[in-house]
Amino acid sequence: MPGQVQSTLPQAALAGAGGVNRAHSIPVVTEPPPPDYHASNNFMSKQQIIRTTITAIFLLIIAFLLVDCSQQAPSAEPTKAAPTLAPTIAIASPTPAPTKASTATANEKKAAEEADKSDKEYPEAYDFTAKNLLTNETFSLSDYRGKIVFLNFWGSWCPPCRMEMPGFQKIYEKYSDDVVIIGVGINDSPGSLIEFANSIGVTYPITNDRTSEIARHYRIRNLPTTYRIDQEGKIRGVAVGALSEEQLVKAIEELLARK
Repeated sequence: MPGQVQSTLPQAALAGAGGVNRAHSIPVVTEPPPPDYHASNNFMSKQQIIRTTITAIFLLIIAFLLVDCSQQAPSAEPTKAAPTLAPTIAIASPTPAPTKASTATANEKKAAEEADKSDKEYPEAYDFTAKNLLTNETFSLSDYRGKIVFLNFWGSWCPPCRMEMPGFQKIYEKYSDDVVIIGVGINDSPGSLIEFANSIGVTYPITNDRTSEIARHYRIRNLPTTYRIDQEGKIRGVAVGALSEEQLVKAIEELLARK
């Protein structure tokens, strides 16, 4: 047939049944490729060329846009850090130097003004009324106006509080005419406060801040915390942590020297 290819296989490979070799050859027909085979290959090649061309055009457009944007976009100015304000320093206006005759008077007046100003800057201590657990008597902080008051916030469960209280008792006994100590129990029971106070011989007033009203006004965050209140009922300092007898004596003498 036209278009077909014939090939002849060796006769030895064509042995039939009974071992008889046939003399004639058997043609093997190989089918030619379909008529549209080359056309299909040409079509695929055209599709690939079209896809490649489109992809190249697309990439060129993107590259053009990127270059154009980079040329047009203005460069962002570096962000300037906010200027740090220097701390304000109050500078007193210059005053003429006093004469020799008025030097002592001017210094005394200045000292008196500074003392009066410093007194006004100290806040008034919050006044409260409570029951003394050791005597069952009611007292107020204002009852002790004229004396130095150490308002000590403590708890029987607090080791530093327990450690400093014997020293408080000694100071209370030593300065009984000028000093009073008030122990305010925090997050504790009246029974536990009384038991520990009696075990070390405490005689100064102690109370239980059951509702935490006193602690809130004095902004208590840690125990022990002790406020020093002067004879006029103004807060002169606060200490967080256990105080020694030496520290208490120094704090007392400073205020007694103002009399």
